[in-house]
Amino acid sequence: MSINRRQFSFAAIGAAAVASLPLAAFAATGDQTSTSPDLTLLTDPFLQDPRKHSVNVVWFTEIRGGEHVVLVGEGVDQLTAEQVATLGRGRKPRAGVTVFRASDRALSRTAEDAGSFLTVKPTPEQGIVPRPVRRHEAVVNGLKAGERVTYRVASVKNGEAVLSATYTLTPALPAGEGARIMLTSDHQAMQNTPTNIEVAAATMGELDAVIFAGDLVNIPDRASEWFDDARGSAFFPVLQGAAARVDRGGHLGVGAAIIQNVPIYPAIGNHEVQGRRDGMTSLNASFGAPVPREVAEKEWKNRDQRAERRSKPQWVEDNSFSTTTYEEIFTLPESGPGKGRYYATTIGNVRLITLYSTRIWRYVDNNADPAARTANSRYQEAAAHLDDPLSQGYGEFVFEDLSIGSAQYEWLKRELRSKERRDAAYTIVQLHEGPHGLGDNMTPPFAHPERIEEKDERGNLVGVRYEYSQGRNFLANDLAPLLESAGVQLVYNGHSHLWNRFAADNGITHYLEASNTGNTYNAFTELSGRERHVPAAPWLGENYPAQEDPAGLEPVVPNRNPLTDAAGTPLPYVASNFHVVFQMFDSHTGELTSWIHPVNSPGQAPVVLDVLKLKPTRH
Repeated sequence: MSINRRQFSFAAIGAAAVASLPLAAFAATGDQTSTSPDLTLLTDPFLQDPRKHSVNVVWFTEIRGGEHVVLVGEGVDQLTAEQVATLGRGRKPRAGVTVFRASDRALSRTAEDAGSFLTVKPTPEQGIVPRPVRRHEAVVNGLKAGERVTYRVASVKNGEAVLSATYTLTPALPAGEGARIMLTSDHQAMQNTPTNIEVAAATMGELDAVIFAGDLVNIPDRASEWFDDARGSAFFPVLQGAAARVDRGGHLGVGAAIIQNVPIYPAIGNHEVQGRRDGMTSLNASFGAPVPREVAEKEWKNRDQRAERRSKPQWVEDNSFSTTTYEEIFTLPESGPGKGRYYATTIGNVRLITLYSTRIWRYVDNNADPAARTANSRYQEAAAHLDDPLSQGYGEFVFEDLSIGSAQYEWLKRELRSKERRDAAYTIVQLHEGPHGLGDNMTPPFAHPERIEEKDERGNLVGVRYEYSQGRNFLANDLAPLLESAGVQLVYNGHSHLWNRFAADNGITHYLEASNTGNTYNAFTELSGRERHVPAAPWLGENYPAQEDPAGLEPVVPNRNPLTDAAGTPLPYVASNFHVVFQMFDSHTGELTSWIHPVNSPGQAPVVLDVLKLKPTRH
């Protein structure tokens, strides 16, 4: 069955409580049907990388072997699991149904540990236990622009079958056509996230794509955070309408069935980067212990490589950091050297440029006495780690360089001059950490840490500390001028769990952080009365502004329904654990709309917080 694209809109599906089951068996998602209670889908399908006449369909199971297919066409909604089970005998399940066979491979690094939110999980003594989730992907081709077709996915094994509910898919929007795009970020299995997405979908109606500015989960190699976290707010259930978590106002949030029907384009945040795995007994400890690649590569040279059963690339990954799980989950456009870690694509008349802009987040410990330093932090190394390069933290080091001359920066310069970008009416650049903001994470400056080695009178190393220069902040000083000179209309980021926006002096470029899905790390302004941590001497306090945007822009007060302080003064931000904020860009009109909804007043409808009109590129 074909559906005109403009007749389609979203509705949250009914929520079933998310169960916690043993690692080898997972609760069914959505409205799937099966010939066996032991055969289930780990997720509903979701859409990736649409092209002119095709789109990729991806889903996950814990079914090893068997056959995995996408079923497309008239009458797929009438199929039964029993009919689909005949696929294993070489038959078509129904006339008019086209079968697209899917690849099948295991995710290589997913695991669980004692920190997982599962009823049955490893003990601390068991450490990190691999969980071999299976990924299935098919390319559905032969599609026509502007038409939606119904589809389902199925997994078949040993004469039994499990079948998803029915959804719709479509190829890429024709170039130049308007698009309705949801902007979201920083879900991280947070308490209010299912309600945020549930209310957002009901408010926005039809969508053409989702862009996601990083921090999809908390610990990227922990499988349950993607699929079946017992709290009811794992990544896929939230965006597929199968979540079940009570928000701070007492409402059971279920999310919404979105990414089964439109593609999602994520960016890497710091929570998509898993740290060093070697020697770790928990995924949390691993996440907090990344090491720069060049340090691990140097250590590889210093070790007995003949005793290693791993290749050099694998050993370096295991002893530095990894985005492997993120990269294995998503199929993203490959444009240039980023290989999906940073990329560009066109959504109708919008050119989306996604950057890899993040660094390790560390605590603020700073002790002037090197001997008293007991923890690695953004400002220091623990005294006990000075003799072990792999145990040091290296400050808040940047995972992928974005300064002038770096591979990513040079690719971005070329992309901003590309025909695809010039042909677009609007350009959106999404990245996790951005040049401007009022949040705590605006300090230290986004600069490569300056390593200062402290020595005693005999020349012995007794301490290491780190400084960060605002003058070397390459998001503010390298990236922002490039984007503004190119006339980029919107720079969208996450990270500090706020809503705040800024306008550049060129009158074209706007900066938006809209990462408050219902939890916040606060705003730091004169109005809020809050101050960021400023390290004491010998650190140079002028590098770490206690308030406002360190890069010097004034925040814009929302122009429709801003929150106010106790004196009634409109606030240029939303920093609230009892409000969810969500936003959509409609490139038909050029309007970027932000809504706000109080979760502690569930009977109150969302209201428009802010409307920003972007100026299209004139051709």
